Amino acid sequence: MVREEDVKLMSRIAIYEKREGRTEIPVNNYYKGDYIRWNALKAAVSATIVFAVVGTIVVLYKMDYILANVLKLDYKRIGIALAVIYACWVLLYWIAARILYAIRYEKVRPHIIIYNHRLKKLLEARQKEIVKPKGGVVVSDDFIDF
Repeated sequence: MVREEDVKLMSRIAIYEKREGRTEIPVNNYYKGDYIRWNALKAAVSATIVFAVVGTIVVLYKMDYILANVLKLDYKRIGIALAVIYACWVLLYWIAARILYAIRYEKVRPHIIIYNHRLKKLLEARQKEIVKPKGGVVVSDDFIDF
């Protein structure tokens, strides 16, 4: 039997899943630390790719100077400077990503708790309908494997 309360609950769940749930429900698959570490790692990889692309563009832009002074350049100093700049860039990006994703996780968590509560409430309502009021149990076909 369909109850109005259950229909309202299912509607709320469906609206959430269609709107905010698309981005918020996948967060529920992770522990907080795992979610933050995974996204910080992705951010660090992205920072490395950006650093390589920007470095390539700078080298191509300065190609005339590099070719004119190929024997005069101090490659050891350039390498150390690039390594320090790269380390600072990735560290800064990594810290910013950790802060950002920790805030996102904490922002999404209350919505997920409400969503899970509504699902539990709907499941309990369904369980009550399976058991007959006189104490008998209706056998459903869910457990039969053909």
